Amino acid sequence: AVYAILVLAVAAIFLSTFAEPKKEPVRDIESSNEIQLRNEQQIEEKLQDVLSKIRGAGKVEVMITYETGTEIVPAFSSDKQSSSTVNESETTQSSTISETESRQPATISQGNGNQPLVLTERQPVVRGVIVVAEGAADIMVKLDLQLAVQTVLGVSANCIEVFEMSTYNGGE
Repeated sequence: AVYAILVLAVAAIFLSTFAEPKKEPVRDIESSNEIQLRNEQQIEEKLQDVLSKIRGAGKVEVMITYETGTEIVPAFSSDKQSSSTVNESETTQSSTISETESRQPATISQGNGNQPLVLTERQPVVRGVIVVAEGAADIMVKLDLQLAVQTVLGVSANCIEVFEMSTYNGGE
């Protein structure tokens, strides 16, 4: 009987150790931040490549700053509960109906547990753009660069600054 209890205890420890999926939310957050950073760098690189092809621009470098990061909008499920009370008195009759609504993120089952159901993913909002180009001394090139950035990123002209690239090479 003692051996049976000991075997059951070892089996329970073994099952509890391997039965629960390990959750690593920190890694998910880090990987989503890494993905966002990689996407932002790719946008900058693509923009640099395109802007450098504008006639007279020469070598171009781009820096984009963002107000917010990528925002994930989850779906919510709502449970409405209503209760009614009736107060009667000799002269008046009134009833009160109150509803309370609780909202919780909707989830879907996957192999490693429940995952939130995502409605949409909002892209980061651009705060400003700096363009440094060899040919920015020419006003027409500068305007072309500014217009191209406006078109690609959908930002207003007052969010974009275009500067001439320095010819100083650091004493080399």
